[in-house]
Amino acid sequence: MERNKLLIDLGLSEKQARTYVAILELGSAPIKPVAQRSGVKRTSIYNFIDELVGLGLVTQTKVGRATHYQASPPSRLAELQRERLKSIEQALPEFTALYNTLSTKPRIHYFVGIEQMKNIVHEETRCKKEALYIWPNEQTTETIGGKRFMDKINQERISKGIRIRSIRFHDPGLRLLERSQHGRKNLLTLHFADVDYKINMAMGLYDTGKVGFFGIEGFGILIESKELHQLMLLLFELLWKKSKPAKKGEG
Repeated sequence: MERNKLLIDLGLSEKQARTYVAILELGSAPIKPVAQRSGVKRTSIYNFIDELVGLGLVTQTKVGRATHYQASPPSRLAELQRERLKSIEQALPEFTALYNTLSTKPRIHYFVGIEQMKNIVHEETRCKKEALYIWPNEQTTETIGGKRFMDKINQERISKGIRIRSIRFHDPGLRLLERSQHGRKNLLTLHFADVDYKINMAMGLYDTGKVGFFGIEGFGILIESKELHQLMLLLFELLWKKSKPAKKGEG
């Protein structure tokens, strides 16, 4: 059933889920009705009940000589997930340290198609302070999800206070998106490169240490490499100095 699948997605085993739902439906009952309703063998159901008690999802009380089982309020499911999330967050520094020491080689991720290429642009919202772009044309915007997707990314970026410096090549009078316009409101500083430069692949430089490339051919690459990031940052700054600052509202 759908509710059992939800419980399994939340981390319960199939038989834990069936046992929990049976107890939830019965209200308060001894072991025999619980086993019958859940379809779990009585000889093994005690193990699953003990596990549910340990998770705080089930309580047990004595009624005469029999032990009755009762489900805790369903809100306990949400509490349990919050506790697990807190544990994960506390362990993240340890896992991150392990992740960073696994290899000194660059980590390269390859994406094909619009939906996959969106992963590259999502890196923008993970930045601490700033992301840099070389953005050739409006066609690039369509290749990675279109204006609606980019507007959503821009909203999230602006809400987090992440600034953008972007070099573009199209006509300065062409407006793509309201939140992609030069100015403090959109946390965007825009330069226009010389019209003699003709490229079709965009590049993103993220202060997470990653460099993204995505083009109109429908594929993209996200590379985590300190050396590559430093090199592309140098090239970006050289082109930035040679480019012309946009006027307020252009973009």
